[in-house]
Amino acid sequence: MLEKHTLSKWQQYWKDQVGTWYGMFLHEAQYLEPVMRDIEAMLESSQRNVNGTVSIILRPYSYTLVGVESTYDLVKTDFGEYGEVQKGWTAEDAKGFTKILSTPLRVYYANQKKNGKEIK
Repeated sequence: MLEKHTLSKWQQYWKDQVGTWYGMFLHEAQYLEPVMRDIEAMLESSQRNVNGTVSIILRPYSYTLVGVESTYDLVKTDFGEYGEVQKGWTAEDAKGFTKILSTPLRVYYANQKKNGKEIK
């Protein structure tokens, strides 16, 4: 639970990928392979901001998450409120972000159009 709140999207993604790969190598008796130390360093580094408290209610055969508290929480509500009120960005910031994020697709569709492809 803490990792979901304290790691970025790409930290979570690569930690999962590398963790699976590490497990495969370990299973195949490659523990002494030097790359294993590199992977361990990456995995250890990924934990530097993973700290805090997770509160849960335990029941037979289930649990309920009550809350997560961490000074490194990336899911805090400091930047927004329920109802889509956004404190972190202005309208101009959002327009700029959308424009930058759309650049690869704009290039793709411009190339398609230039080469006579039908855009669906």
